[in-house]
Amino acid sequence: MVEQLQDQGHPLLTEEEMQHLAEVGQVLKRDEGHTFFREGEETDFALLIKKGHIKVVLGTRPRIVAIRGPRETVGEMAAVRPQPRTASAIAMDTVEVLLLPATAWLKFLYDNPRAMHAQLVAADERVSQATNKVVESDLAVEQKVAKAILELAGKGIGRSTDSGLAMPLSQQDVAALTGASVDSVKKIIRALKEQKMIGTGRQVLYIRRNEALAEIAEGNRTATL
Repeated sequence: MVEQLQDQGHPLLTEEEMQHLAEVGQVLKRDEGHTFFREGEETDFALLIKKGHIKVVLGTRPRIVAIRGPRETVGEMAAVRPQPRTASAIAMDTVEVLLLPATAWLKFLYDNPRAMHAQLVAADERVSQATNKVVESDLAVEQKVAKAILELAGKGIGRSTDSGLAMPLSQQDVAALTGASVDSVKKIIRALKEQKMIGTGRQVLYIRRNEALAEIAEGNRTATL
């Protein structure tokens, strides 16, 4: 019985649960850069991502602390525990979400204990991920940049082009994602470009040598020395 309960953490939402939420939510389609809510705002709706990706950003010196993708929820705790938003939610590409009023989200969770259990599992996993990022904070900036780029690629962000996998990332975005200074990131990006591991354009970064980036992320190679 215990093992059955533990298994209920996956998937986050079943097809049946998704259909149920579709009946009580409002579909919104927004372009890259749209802010769904800002840190400190007193709003209590939850978002269920149907398509695209949303970056979770916090701090006066903006830092990306998470990236959420299809079938994941954003801002769900504001509906459960009415408090000002602890972070901002910004569309990273073209996004389609289901906006769920707090009352509808709470009723859904109480009516669907399997989904509530899955949300608890997801919340715990997010805490673990945040803890791991703190542990990894001593990694060299170069290594952190490579890891961040590959993590986003692994989430399905980007599109294949003749120039490589194109990801909607500026150097400022990479700095915010890693917590490094923009100047440090520019130096790393320049070194990675010189070794043809990546390429850059206007608000876009191209991955060209995935394996080489992976070696840097694992600490087995460097591009700056």
